[in-house]
Amino acid sequence: MRNLYYDLPELTPGEKALPVSKYYTDYPLHTPNPLYAQLLDQGAMDPADALPLDRWLDLLQPEGYDKVEYGYCMMPDGTGYIANYSVLSGSITPEMRMWYVKWLNIHSKNLPEGCGNIRYKLWNQVDHQDHGMINGDFKNGIYTLETLDMGGGEKAIRSIRHNFDMRDYGLSEERFQKLREANVAITSCWESFDCPGSHLVLSVTRPCPLGGTETLSREWIGYRAENGKIIRDYETPDFMLCEQYLRNVQIHNTVEQQHLATFLPELYAEYSQLPMDAD
Repeated sequence: MRNLYYDLPELTPGEKALPVSKYYTDYPLHTPNPLYAQLLDQGAMDPADALPLDRWLDLLQPEGYDKVEYGYCMMPDGTGYIANYSVLSGSITPEMRMWYVKWLNIHSKNLPEGCGNIRYKLWNQVDHQDHGMINGDFKNGIYTLETLDMGGGEKAIRSIRHNFDMRDYGLSEERFQKLREANVAITSCWESFDCPGSHLVLSVTRPCPLGGTETLSREWIGYRAENGKIIRDYETPDFMLCEQYLRNVQIHNTVEQQHLATFLPELYAEYSQLPMDAD
């Protein structure tokens, strides 16, 4: 039998004293569900089925799917690739998600110094450590401190998220507006780290034909976006460019998307009407 849950790191006494800590302790972190686990057990996907960067705009559709929507592989040019697919039920509204990704950047007013950001830890208690605005301002970007191996013992790495507009990268204004009208939300960014390396990320969240919303995402490891161009980052280290790392990221992303649905409705109901720094 597979393990159903991960063992959670213990909170500090100061964190436990915060009312929000119940969303950490009271919601077990589930391992990938049986269907995801079965796909992961099959190993890396065929690189021929990956979405190449010269066709990345193909992801931006109101409906339809690629041959492979869930998998990872090393590419023939030595870069990495991850495709992830997740569904959230109708109980998780776009407003909830938008609120949470903003709320988690603001530390609770009585959060103890030196223990990270408990609001971010709620999303993945095993890997998440800290998250916030650089120099206290969204305009300066968002930083993250996390591991990606679900408690495997790797050192946490700090990353910075750099958002960009897909209209600067080949998406026409007409097509952009049609996607908005179809309730398709686009996430486009690249990540830098406190070590060399770049991850390029593109995803769409849209109505799922079977109800709720679905998110289709892609990561190209070893690339970044800059001044309207996609740039190969040859300094991306070897530890990021191997199947084990890609598998770890796939599992991390899968687990946190599953987990969001467990705690967010109750968290939103309790905290969305409170001051943004409420404990």
